[in-house]
Amino acid sequence: MKRFLLCYVLAFGALFSSKAMESISSLERSMVDTSLIPFYHGVASGDPLPDKVIIWTRVTPDVDGAVNGTWRVALDTNFTSIVQSGTFTADSSRDYCVKIDVSGLQPNTWYFYNFTALGRNSQTGRTKTAPVGGVDQLRFAFTSCSHYPNGYFNAYSRIRDRNDIDAILHLGDYIYEYGTGAGAVRTDQKPSYEIIRLADYRQRYSTHRLDPDCRRMHQQYPFISIWDDHETANNSYKDGAENHTPATEGPWSARKSAGEEANDEWIPRRLPEPGNINKIWRKISYGNLADLFLLDTRLYARTQQGGNVNDTSKHIIGNEQLQWLKTEMMNSTAKWKIIAQQVMMGNLTPFGITVNDDQWDGYTADRKKLYDIILNNNIQNVVVLTGDIHTAWAMDLPYNTATYNATTGAGSVGVEFVCTSVTSSSSPVPLDPLYPLVSAILPHIKYVDLYKKGYG
Repeated sequence: MKRFLLCYVLAFGALFSSKAMESISSLERSMVDTSLIPFYHGVASGDPLPDKVIIWTRVTPDVDGAVNGTWRVALDTNFTSIVQSGTFTADSSRDYCVKIDVSGLQPNTWYFYNFTALGRNSQTGRTKTAPVGGVDQLRFAFTSCSHYPNGYFNAYSRIRDRNDIDAILHLGDYIYEYGTGAGAVRTDQKPSYEIIRLADYRQRYSTHRLDPDCRRMHQQYPFISIWDDHETANNSYKDGAENHTPATEGPWSARKSAGEEANDEWIPRRLPEPGNINKIWRKISYGNLADLFLLDTRLYARTQQGGNVNDTSKHIIGNEQLQWLKTEMMNSTAKWKIIAQQVMMGNLTPFGITVNDDQWDGYTADRKKLYDIILNNNIQNVVVLTGDIHTAWAMDLPYNTATYNATTGAGSVGVEFVCTSVTSSSSPVPLDPLYPLVSAILPHIKYVDLYKKGYG
């Protein structure tokens, strides 16, 4: 299983260019396409189920006040075969974002949708429900780390140009909290300063969604998303963040809540507990072929990084989420169990040195508990999809390096693929010659690219 998966699935995009897809100036509203009024931010969909999917838009009125509108879902782009429709009200309490959980749909079906408000129609979006029963193949694009000032979203454009994707997985760092900074490739990020308040986070999402490549990607495919740290602040955990100073930036709880609220407004995601914006871990099934388990290793239960990595009181997902994952994986009848999460799960400890305690290496007790669940319950075909570190990796997940066989993969509980970033920086030059060294020291690592940008 390990060797087959590695050669069949691994296909990271080599997208070097930072050239703009179209001319973008530094004016505040330079990216506003006036032909889209009042739906400047386009449309999006997400979290597909066999009978449901979220559809999203944002209305931008000329004056503040509630806006009433309608939505519809059809089997064709001309909307002659409408299957569901309804009304909505958008107002400032949700930043004029509209999220509709459309039900009564058929599985494994492409649908088209749009919105109407203030006498205008939105763009037409395309989405697809999840299948049930027998499924022969699936293809997901997975992405992470789209730092706006660092470059252009060419990777999003390349995904959008494909016509063979069932859904897009974004594994976190959809936005970054940082200010624009010196040397930025794009200087029209708003706000230009580091974001802290709810209004700041909302405006940062607006900047991203005005980007034409981002907008068109959302228009084309359903989106399945989790957050990482930069949706709030760098190296965040349950009770704080490395990039948060309470003395000058206020209580962490207020900033964390602001980041989570804006994310819930702007991302087409279904909350597993309605009204609880802090809880995003959930399962999405694709017939008998794959169950997607979407985790939160960041804001729900993670304790602070650092200290003794073997301390059993340190948690990255916590007991509640771990018990949920155990139950769901044990009950899964799908061939592939796909864990989509934020930070590298595999061992990156050359000569026993912990390189990054923000990863699972800093929380070895939680990792052992998860590996024990997989082994003790004979859970097969576990695939972990990861973002966060702006570089591409593929590896086995050995339970014990002493008994792991690097040639056959025996002794591994699963495999992990880490996608590179959309724009966020890594090595400025190719470092391919380092791979043999990495592999010699850590033989469970089968692929490394520390340079290219793109998607998996």
